[in-house]
Amino acid sequence: MRELIKDNLKFLIFLAIFGLVGGYFTALYSVQILTQEMLDEVIAQVGSVDVLIVITTLQSLSYAIILGIIGKILAKKIGVWRNVTFNKKGNIELIFVTLVGGAAFILLDVVIFGNFSEVIKDSYAIKPTFEYIIASVTYGAVIEEIMLRLFFMSLIAFIIQKIAKKDEMNDRILMIANVIAALLFAAWHLPATIMSISPITPMIIFRCFLLNGGFGLMFGRLYRKYGIHYAMLAHGGVHIISKLIWILFI
Repeated sequence: MRELIKDNLKFLIFLAIFGLVGGYFTALYSVQILTQEMLDEVIAQVGSVDVLIVITTLQSLSYAIILGIIGKILAKKIGVWRNVTFNKKGNIELIFVTLVGGAAFILLDVVIFGNFSEVIKDSYAIKPTFEYIIASVTYGAVIEEIMLRLFFMSLIAFIIQKIAKKDEMNDRILMIANVIAALLFAAWHLPATIMSISPITPMIIFRCFLLNGGFGLMFGRLYRKYGIHYAMLAHGGVHIISKLIWILFI
């Protein structure tokens, strides 16, 4: 255990910082969007809003550290772990995904999906809060990538490799793992979609899988080719660009 901590000290510090910050601001934003009835139910279960914030923050911290370390071990086993370095080709893909993805993330709602749901259209009448922005670029960009790409995508690839009895990892296995992880990423957002958008229609479900699954595939590709730091930066960049368009032009 001591050697594990020593070898991964910088990574553990990184995980701890983003786990705490991401969890805290995600908790604050969650409290903001809960109806009073829902908030009262949560308080009845945990005791107070402060306790809810502490629980959510500690949950995020545990996800970050446990899944982050296991994910790094798995990533090394399947050969996709890369230290934080940058190259021209990866930077170009990163910028492309960030700019195009950030614009598409919000414009698809404004131009297309808002026509199928008044809830979606009305949601852009209120500008994003500070808590929401910070949560999206800490928990969203880092903790979600730790869970869905570094841990889950790596785990799926590792399992497929063992089942297929392949001595070495190959791109085909990694692409299959990426698709599965992206679909899970999309499905993970379904409960929040169902809770926030009513009525739920096939178009709304399609929106959930298109936006979250599509971006998941792009982030997975960056992870597979250039490292988890590229996936995190792209995820955070998409959120930043989409929020800037929302704040400045919508």
